[in-house]
Amino acid sequence: MSVATFNETPWIANVYFVHDEELHLYFLSKSTREHCQAIDKNAHVAVAITDSHQPINKPQLGLQVYGTAQKVNMLEKIEWMFKMWNTLVAGQSDERLENPKAFLEAGRSTIYKITPHRIKFFNTKLWPDEQTKVWERE
Repeated sequence: MSVATFNETPWIANVYFVHDEELHLYFLSKSTREHCQAIDKNAHVAVAITDSHQPINKPQLGLQVYGTAQKVNMLEKIEWMFKMWNTLVAGQSDERLENPKAFLEAGRSTIYKITPHRIKFFNTKLWPDEQTKVWERE
């Protein structure tokens, strides 16, 4: 997922993510990174999610999102995110996340939650004529 932020200048970063049933997106990053420092100043973010290996002439799938980001510091939510991360991301690498309480206390990395306000879904196979659908949070 690419996350675009804006502080004094625009910035974009690629991060691994998980999502919940309410369409919130979660990512883990060091709080010293430029995109994290920008979120501390300006919570508005834009996100793009796609598979960069999609052939240009095949059905294209992806999302563009506008929303707000915030730090997650509730132990219960971090435990859930660790479980999702270890299931979805760590299975492809050996970067397992352990001990959510120690993670919170160490403060080196932060989990961010993005609440989408608008999502534009791209799916040229499902919607060959209009190609996109838009969802907005009420």
